[in-house]
Amino acid sequence: MKIRDILVINPGSTSTKIAIYANQNEDVLFEENIIHDEEIILSFPNVASQREYRREMILQMLEEDGYDLTNLSAVVGRGGMVYELAGGGYRVNERLCDRLASSDIPQHASSLGGLLAYAIATPLGLPAYIYDSTMGCDLLDVVKLTGIAGVEKYGATHLLNSRAQAIKYAASIGRDYKDLQFIVCHMGGGITANAWRDGKVIDTAAYDDGPMAPERSGGIPLLLFKKLCFDGRHTEKDMEDLISGKGGIYSYLGTKDCLEVENRIEGGDDYAKLVYEAMALQVAKSVAGLSCVLKGQVDVIILTGGIARSKMLTDMITEYCGHIGKIEVMAGEGEMEALAGGTLRMLMGEEIAKEY
Repeated sequence: MKIRDILVINPGSTSTKIAIYANQNEDVLFEENIIHDEEIILSFPNVASQREYRREMILQMLEEDGYDLTNLSAVVGRGGMVYELAGGGYRVNERLCDRLASSDIPQHASSLGGLLAYAIATPLGLPAYIYDSTMGCDLLDVVKLTGIAGVEKYGATHLLNSRAQAIKYAASIGRDYKDLQFIVCHMGGGITANAWRDGKVIDTAAYDDGPMAPERSGGIPLLLFKKLCFDGRHTEKDMEDLISGKGGIYSYLGTKDCLEVENRIEGGDDYAKLVYEAMALQVAKSVAGLSCVLKGQVDVIILTGGIARSKMLTDMITEYCGHIGKIEVMAGEGEMEALAGGTLRMLMGEEIAKEY
């Protein structure tokens, strides 16, 4: 099979990133970040109902660029927050679309990735894929137990960028990433860490049980959290916002911008320094915890994501957990390239696309 172009779709809350990759993932022919009117987005009753609106905008953008859709071999989108998914790629079918559109899963823009890929690919007679869903972990049975029978850990992490960086690091030292044991910390608006063995994520520290982040709470002592839930002043929506959106650095300092926090620290703000160091320490404690599931055999700890560009932050993390293993800072994220790369491996038969 001759592999031609791959359309990559990465939906955000009020934007949709698209790109065309050609020549077996070597060249980016087209890349655009479509910004949506927030009022229009808020007018939709749920995430899935945005599908047709966003599909039309993607096709309009490609038409304006003069792109011929017949040059495509496949379409891939971000995977959604479907609890049952494992790591790697899935070929999107009607059953998976129904699940991505379900109100039973967290309402997250990433679920639109598979829905949009399928809506665009199917009329063209092309395969649609998702790759490395945020829920796509292969947790060990022993880590799923939480301490409350019937409540299992599901695993949530920035899997897409984590795998991409693991593959890139392994290639840089001439190794197959499946032969190495990693701890990867993706640090952005949310921070997650994950433990890798045999090319799979076997444990995670997520935004609700791991370190605090610029806008997320991380794990909170349950008795204190219970008091907030039942104090008569906080609604369920308020609590969701505190966990994701108004927690973490924002809760303490009123900003989600780590550069602003560093400027405050450099200006002598001791409280900002305390909060920033607390976040670094919590990241380090997550690394330490995940090293246990790898039984101390950690080949490398990778710090990645946008705020890994902060030397102040990565230095503090290194000071707290550098004794665990080598730390490699690989700042930024390559989600679009990772989606294209995963799809290419499936098209070439190097990875098998799963069926939901």
